[in-house]
Amino acid sequence: MASLHTVADSEAYDSAIRKAPGVGVETLARTVIRGSITVNVVASMGVFNPALLPAELSYVQQAVALLMWGILIYASAFVSPRVRVQPNPDLIVLVAFYALAAVSVLWTSLAAAAIMKSAALVVTTFGAYCLITRIDIDEIVGSTALGLFILVAASTLCAVFVPEIGVDQSWMHDGQWQGIYESKQTLGFISAYLMFFACYQKMTGQRWTVFLLTFLLASTCVIASGSRGAGAVAIAAGGLLVTSMWSIRCMRVYAVLPFIMCLLAALLFLYFYVTGYDSIHLGETTIDLTERTFIWQYAINHFNDAPLLGFGINGFWTRPAIYDYFNQNHGWVLDNYHSGYIAVAIETGFLGYVLFVASVYLFSDKVLYLIATRSIDRCHCALIIGFVVLSFQTNFTETMFLRSTLFTSVLLVAFFFAVCRPVPQQPLQP
Repeated sequence: MASLHTVADSEAYDSAIRKAPGVGVETLARTVIRGSITVNVVASMGVFNPALLPAELSYVQQAVALLMWGILIYASAFVSPRVRVQPNPDLIVLVAFYALAAVSVLWTSLAAAAIMKSAALVVTTFGAYCLITRIDIDEIVGSTALGLFILVAASTLCAVFVPEIGVDQSWMHDGQWQGIYESKQTLGFISAYLMFFACYQKMTGQRWTVFLLTFLLASTCVIASGSRGAGAVAIAAGGLLVTSMWSIRCMRVYAVLPFIMCLLAALLFLYFYVTGYDSIHLGETTIDLTERTFIWQYAINHFNDAPLLGFGINGFWTRPAIYDYFNQNHGWVLDNYHSGYIAVAIETGFLGYVLFVASVYLFSDKVLYLIATRSIDRCHCALIIGFVVLSFQTNFTETMFLRSTLFTSVLLVAFFFAVCRPVPQQPLQP
């Protein structure tokens, strides 16, 4: 009878809490957070075509993204935590890396753009913590997928009905879709991320009609943009999700892939550093990945100029001598490393790259432990592993790490925070 009385009291207490005014405030705050995610995705996932937003106003996108992070952080104060993060080594090393990246602005030219990027990195990193600890991962995915769907749908309409904007007519990309963006690669990778999230939502109960509409629209944009890399990444990430849900052994293997990719990237640095080549030579074959390797070799060639702490955030391409020399030798310059790994090594130096790799190693180790102790939802674990592998694979040829406002870059940090949770001391018996 005592136990029944306790249960009844508990149910009455829960009912009273649900009717309390504070619960209504929390519900509103959660709605605001979800809405800010969608707007953030729309604003931050790439530079819009100059015909839609003039180049001199491109800062508006970053301003809106930072405003959304500010709103999310403020709203999170009214939401009770759902995930508790514990200051274990994985969290400490992760925070140390982003702290180093933020303070590295002190050894740059201290230009306004660098200071703003450092401040934005601090805001979005804290925003990532608030995001993952306040609302459920499925809610994050739903709001993110909605934002990506809006972008992909708008790009499709633009390509079909306003081809002078939505279709790239340059000699290099004749007839390929770029949608509402200035680059076809942006449309390709946004569509690839949408395909990934669509697969996850289908696996967690989404209706077939919604899934097929979303997936077909996204895959059409991947194909029409001619982004083979994005298509390969999307297929690989979808395969990771399916096989992770099918086999725990596969999930464990995938958990260590980010660390392996960090090591492979280090070997790639060493190749360019030792040989001095500006492309990859395999027998009689020369690979320059559409001249990306020219940028890699040029950046790595300057590694000795600031080996320990790097050039600082936004401190490499902003140096006139470095920028102009590359431009004079190649006739073009993109102000972009086209590799997130090289961005980490050049801007934060050897110390930064060691902290980065250490955080990835601790992430993989923690995920394996969470799997062993069954301390994380299986669907969420598959999503986190798949998204992290997708991001690390993308960063071989695109710069996503240390992007202060790009939503998927901040979401990567949030997923790292998601595994910094306390776990049982002893694995559970099957």
